[in-house]
Amino acid sequence: MAKISESDFWKKYGIIIIILILVFFIVIAINMSKLFDFFKSENNVGYFVVQRAENLGNSIMPSVSREVLTKDAIITLTNNARALSGLPPLKENQLLNTIAESRANDMLEKQYFAHVSPTGQQASDIAQSVGYRYKIIAENIGSGDFYTNQKIIDNWMQSPGHRRNILSAEVEDIGAAVLKGKMKGAETYITVQIFGLQSPLVSEHTCVAPSKSLLDDIDLKKAEIETLRDQLSRLKHEIDTEKESIETDRRYAYDDNQKIENLNERIRALNEKSRWYNRTLEDEKAKSSVVGSMIDEYNKMSQTYNDCHASH
Repeated sequence: MAKISESDFWKKYGIIIIILILVFFIVIAINMSKLFDFFKSENNVGYFVVQRAENLGNSIMPSVSREVLTKDAIITLTNNARALSGLPPLKENQLLNTIAESRANDMLEKQYFAHVSPTGQQASDIAQSVGYRYKIIAENIGSGDFYTNQKIIDNWMQSPGHRRNILSAEVEDIGAAVLKGKMKGAETYITVQIFGLQSPLVSEHTCVAPSKSLLDDIDLKKAEIETLRDQLSRLKHEIDTEKESIETDRRYAYDDNQKIENLNERIRALNEKSRWYNRTLEDEKAKSSVVGSMIDEYNKMSQTYNDCHASH
């Protein structure tokens, strides 16, 4: 077979090869803009999706406006809750409003949240000073960043003690206060309800017996304190026993890393139990202080009752 020389090859096929190369570059040039459009379109779609998601997120998170919190709303909503239980509405009493506002101010000024102030004063003491002669007086207090008046009532209604005051069939009067201030450095609202039943004017033939509901509350809180004391006794025994055990095992740990790690773990658990003990002890002391004040109040009422009988 005769070989084709290189010069003969280019003479025979050169024009065809050149034409094919030109066609290839023409096709590339025609489709290049579409290729750029494709990548540009992909980027735009991605950006649009991100923007749409962000806008949608903003649209479903509307700002919540805070309702104006007032004593009038608290009293109205309290009576609404009573109506749902078939109870008559309570009458607003200006003296009880004064007591409620005094209690809220005192908590903000002295930075505490309790039914008895650090000085031992409580609602019944203020009632006597402002001239509200009561047979029954009770208090609900609340603290938090409330957005609605209804939320304040809902929180109280979920607590058995507060709910019992709101739905009491024995009281007839109500006062309330809502104050904004700082508690432990944080903005908060302090809310107070005062419930009362006024004592009838004591004639020379009438002696008012001490409040049975107050005595029932004293017995209930005594039971709570007894439970806390049992818990404290058990915790102290567990803490003392574990301390002795740790001290014994510490002598034999030496350079055993596994034993040392186990000891450290037990010490951490012991420290947590000690913190629990201290919190429980503080709770027991606070409840005992409240009960002491309640007992003093009951004893005063009993003494007045006995003195009344002795004078006849």
